[in-house]
Amino acid sequence: MNTTGNKYGGRTKGTPNKLTSKIKDKLSGVISEAIDSLDLETMSKAEKLKLIQLGLPYIITKPQIEEPMQEQQMFQIEIIGGSSKE
Repeated sequence: MNTTGNKYGGRTKGTPNKLTSKIKDKLSGVISEAIDSLDLETMSKAEKLKLIQLGLPYIITKPQIEEPMQEQQMFQIEIIGGSSKE
């Protein structure tokens, strides 16, 4: 058991996970084929809108909701009449 606090073995920082890369490549191919096989001419308006609704989040990032700025209050503490002996 390693009790030194140092990490040994495993992937180095920034090295992609091989399995994740293979899965992403495979899914990308399947999705590409599925999109190419769609016949937009035969789709109803509702089906086209659903397709847009499902695909849009992958193309355009969602806007970040900004929290309102809280007003900072500045104050000064003044100590009056303390003795200089401690």
